Amino acid sequence: MQNIKKYLTIIIVVIILIIPIVFGFYNEYFTCNVLNYYVILKIIVGFLILLIFGKFIEIYAYDEKSIQIMKQHDVIDSLIENKNKSVLLIFFLLTMVMEELIFRYYVIGFLLFQLRLEVFWALLISSVIFSLYHIHTWFSYKNIRISIIYIGYSFFMGLFLGYILLTAGLFPCILIHSSLAFMMYFSIYKKHFKQK
Repeated sequence: MQNIKKYLTIIIVVIILIIPIVFGFYNEYFTCNVLNYYVILKIIVGFLILLIFGKFIEIYAYDEKSIQIMKQHDVIDSLIENKNKSVLLIFFLLTMVMEELIFRYYVIGFLLFQLRLEVFWALLISSVIFSLYHIHTWFSYKNIRISIIYIGYSFFMGLFLGYILLTAGLFPCILIHSSLAFMMYFSIYKKHFKQK
């Protein structure tokens, strides 16, 4: 029942977040603004750096206790139990859409257009907010190590995704965020929980 309420909340929030876009709210970030070989190269390099950083975290930052606690995560749990594929296919992606709409599309748009901040400050502030949002992991797992990992990694991911929003648009943000997060969870599952 608790998961149903959580998933229903995600669906409602995503619908509410999409409504202003239909009316042209911050529509300059909905599509690609600047895309050339140099930007594509930066995106590829940034993606690879975050992928390697995630692997480094998985190997060196998690201990056995925190790995066992991570079994509770919806994605890892559905991979272990080999059921609830809707969690993987629908709600995981909806969560990524929700986070990108809130922390990139609206927060960066607000900081740039309403507060008229420079791009550097808008990216930095939105990344700090995105990072602090991940304090919720403390309430889910009650493990300081996991919370620090999520908060630290999400700050750097937020900077990278903010850059992607300003150059390539919202859809690549969602795609890259989903890919990085899923690869991290799948890597933990494969290394620690997959039946040999």
